Amino acid sequence: MNTYTTEIKTGIAIGFSGFLWLLMEKALGLHDKNLDFRSFIFWLIIVLPMAGIFFLLSRKRDKVLNGSISLLQCIKANLVFIPSTLITHIFFVWLYISVINPNFLTIRMDHELKIIRSAQIDIEAQLLKEGEIKEAYTTAAYLANYFMVSLIICLVLALAISLIIRKHPLNAALENTEDVS
Repeated sequence: MNTYTTEIKTGIAIGFSGFLWLLMEKALGLHDKNLDFRSFIFWLIIVLPMAGIFFLLSRKRDKVLNGSISLLQCIKANLVFIPSTLITHIFFVWLYISVINPNFLTIRMDHELKIIRSAQIDIEAQLLKEGEIKEAYTTAAYLANYFMVSLIICLVLALAISLIIRKHPLNAALENTEDVS
């Protein structure tokens, strides 16, 4: 019986660990007083889905599929893992920006507006950019953007790790060498 319990559990764990990452960023002051450093530290979060995908596929290969996994099996596992990760993580991001730190989007928007206003650009371009920033920091727009970026990152990581981790069964490799001779 082929169930996807491991994929769902791993996805939920990685989504929750992303929430813990947000709380760590907040504790370090990266959401208010040290906001300039957040853009550098934020991208380290990529380690979480990378570790989750690697753990999931290697566990599935070694424990469930007896040491071999095809690219198609990796893709099937990722098609369950990625949505469960994204749904969980986006829920926790919404929880964070709505309940835990409701000023987060306002602080980020004000910070970017301050940068735009101090830039040496003409007033029309400045007003246009300010409008774009104000639209980008609504809850719905922020979550949609966050979801799309997370989806793209997870898809790229899943494909790359799937290509690296896949293994063909040992007997199939032996059969291919016998055909050649």
